[in-house]
Amino acid sequence: MQGLNLANIPEIDEKDNSLIIAITGGIASGKSEVAKIISEMGFVVISTDYLAKKVMSDDMDVINQIIASFGTDSFIENKVNSKYLSDLVFNSSEKLNQLNSIVHPPVIEMMIREIEFQISKGFNPVFVESALIYEAGLDEGFDYIVCVTSSNDNRVKRAISRTGLSKEDILKRMKEQISQDEKVKLADFTIQNDGTLDDLKKSVEFLMPILTSLPPRNNYSFIEDDSE
Repeated sequence: MQGLNLANIPEIDEKDNSLIIAITGGIASGKSEVAKIISEMGFVVISTDYLAKKVMSDDMDVINQIIASFGTDSFIENKVNSKYLSDLVFNSSEKLNQLNSIVHPPVIEMMIREIEFQISKGFNPVFVESALIYEAGLDEGFDYIVCVTSSNDNRVKRAISRTGLSKEDILKRMKEQISQDEKVKLADFTIQNDGTLDDLKKSVEFLMPILTSLPPRNNYSFIEDDSE
């Protein structure tokens, strides 16, 4: 089916029934829309973007570290000042890495707890939507990774429409992520999102029976093994 790359399915070492699948992609590729479609099909989808916002709103240790690193303007009336932080970190790789070093560890910890909770409730598979699967070094922890891609022109247009940022700002943010071509090479499946929403739904609906029928790898390198 056009829009899906089913190549490079890895060899699988079957151990148990838990299946954890990542959904990733670059800025404005459509990964959140894919996650929404999967969620509407009745599957559990954990959003690390949502978790990051929660951490920056509720975790006082994170909040204090951000203020200490980037100033009191980082928060307005106890809410994160997203525009201020974005303008600051996306103009400096060093500052972006600094912010990520503060936010990523608690987000990953929360993600792991949520995965384990959903598995304990009997949900299988569990999906995780995250833009930075490879950048954060989480790729080995998943059974399979689905990369959502789109042309750079479409991504820029969507990002400008969604955020109101300039083309220059969008391109600057894209450069801070691993390239789309590299993510495609690393991923197990690719969904191309350059058509209509209906086209995207059809691609997801075609892929889901394949994903849910595959046995797990059970790497889960980001989850500690308590059995030892």
